[in-house]
Amino acid sequence: MALLEVEDLNVTIPTPRGTAHILSDVSFALERGECLGFAGESGCGKSITAMAVMGLLPTTAQATGRIRLDGRDLLAMDEAGLCAIRGRRVAMVFQEPMTALNPVKTIGFQVAEGPRLHLKLSKAEAGRRAVAMLRRVGLPPDRFSPDLYPYQLSGGQRQRVMIAAALACEPDILIADEPTTALDVTIQAQILDLISDVVQETGMALVMITHDLGVIAETAERMMVMYAGRIVESGPTAEVFRHMAHPYTRGLFAAIPGGPEEESRRLATIPGQVPEPIALPPGCAFAGRCARTEDDCRAAVPPAEPVGPGHRVRCLHPHVGAT
Repeated sequence: MALLEVEDLNVTIPTPRGTAHILSDVSFALERGECLGFAGESGCGKSITAMAVMGLLPTTAQATGRIRLDGRDLLAMDEAGLCAIRGRRVAMVFQEPMTALNPVKTIGFQVAEGPRLHLKLSKAEAGRRAVAMLRRVGLPPDRFSPDLYPYQLSGGQRQRVMIAAALACEPDILIADEPTTALDVTIQAQILDLISDVVQETGMALVMITHDLGVIAETAERMMVMYAGRIVESGPTAEVFRHMAHPYTRGLFAAIPGGPEEESRRLATIPGQVPEPIALPPGCAFAGRCARTEDDCRAAVPPAEPVGPGHRVRCLHPHVGAT
């Protein structure tokens, strides 16, 4: 049995204009110690998938399907059950630490909060654990007192506090949602190295959510490409990078800026617009933006078909065998 199993996850939100289909038939599994990456543009459903796993969907959202952690369905749990799992079994590093951290609580208090609640440690024991965790993420107490507040730290340092808080209860799964957003390149590399080192040391599973394919290549053994709330391509990272069977995946790769020798090259773009969640087409959501669109693409949603070892794509006319 996989550590985490998501089956046919659908998330809808009622709006004055109609029902918005945020996630459609999302399915994947995460093994213990595995690093799984989610890639795609902003708004494709990556973060909502993570929020569904954490039980943090908006109150108006309606979720169906199954999210099993060690066989227990999280969607069937009440809030008390989910609170016992959040931070203890599954922890999350959010996109923007300045909004995720409490501005009126010290960093030591916030890192110690999880161990106090979940591990039932005393205030002194939790404080010692917080100092140890802050030291582990590169914030030693002789330079970064646990009595500091988030506003007294830089963006990279705040992200390290978020990682320390997420790791404080030694969870089985760490979800990193755009952990390097708004950080400069040097700090990005340091944060990614830190996450990778901790995951390897502890053996926890990692879900890396990002729009940066370079981050996926660096951290994930297996990856999912999402578009308009669906997983359109999945498989071993090296296999997906090698073949890029879905036209949308190819479009993402083509839009990556090249090196200095290509500075004069105009960046490739994907024509058209992402369909609105309240007006998804009956067929492939990428139809009309894709050079391979045929009449059958508009008739029904393509099934996820195998195109290589562990490699599946939701496309009727994929780039099979291409390099």
